[in-house]
Amino acid sequence: MVDQPTADSLYRDSDRGIALYQQGRYPEAAALLERTLAASRRVLGPDHIDTIARISYLAIVLWGMGRLDDALAIQREAVEASERVLGREHQDTLAARNNLAMILTDLGSPAEAARIHRDLLTTKERVLGRHHPDILNTVVNLGASYGALGNHRDALTINTRALAMAEQSLGREHPSTLTIRNNVAVNTSEVHGHARAVPLHETNLTLRRRVHGPDHPDTLQSGHNLGVCYREAGRPAESAQLLTDTLRRFTRTLGAAHPSTLKCRDSLAKTYDRLGRPGDAETIRDGGTVTP
Repeated sequence: MVDQPTADSLYRDSDRGIALYQQGRYPEAAALLERTLAASRRVLGPDHIDTIARISYLAIVLWGMGRLDDALAIQREAVEASERVLGREHQDTLAARNNLAMILTDLGSPAEAARIHRDLLTTKERVLGRHHPDILNTVVNLGASYGALGNHRDALTINTRALAMAEQSLGREHPSTLTIRNNVAVNTSEVHGHARAVPLHETNLTLRRRVHGPDHPDTLQSGHNLGVCYREAGRPAESAQLLTDTLRRFTRTLGAAHPSTLKCRDSLAKTYDRLGRPGDAETIRDGGTVTP
């Protein structure tokens, strides 16, 4: 006779599934969490708060596996159950709705994602207060949704607010603050032109070099962003100098075939085109090196 699952065994299996996910063992995590969710529905019932939590666990794993349509369907189920049992303003419901919006963004549905993030922000401001630290992630996510929609002016407004909040609550050099400042710089380029964005990118590169070191992928991404901004702001010689160094570091750190390395190589080639050096641009595109 097979032992029936208990609340304790379900907790253990859920924790094991989450651990497998954190280890990157997504298929094993998904299989275990699917079995645990089925048992939880049977033993505890579909509206038990632990069952609802396990629906979200499974959706997150499927999201990580790239099974976005499955993740979306399951996360919608989690949101509906959480709203029904806990209410729309419960913190678990808010977290479930945020995950739903993030999946929608990855599925290429930024309009629906932005609508959810706007609603989440309004709710959190009412429940927690406009300056509560827990609002920061929602502000950042809303800014990302606006950016994905091409609504750069609203994205700049939201991300500027997020940057002020992050600098106050996390500090100027916190990795999250640096990411938000990069978003503000990108939005500034779109709204006010690249010349206005250069100082923001320069500040971020300086801080990331100090915080992460010169070869960290985030530092290199800042170097790439500044190099492109230099070119588009009419400073191609500085762009070539910086992108050459950044490409060398990307190649050494991530490898020649990494998407970030390839993107940086393409950006450097475009800079040589802008400098009127098409032969050097072709050399770069072919995988060679050129002295700036």
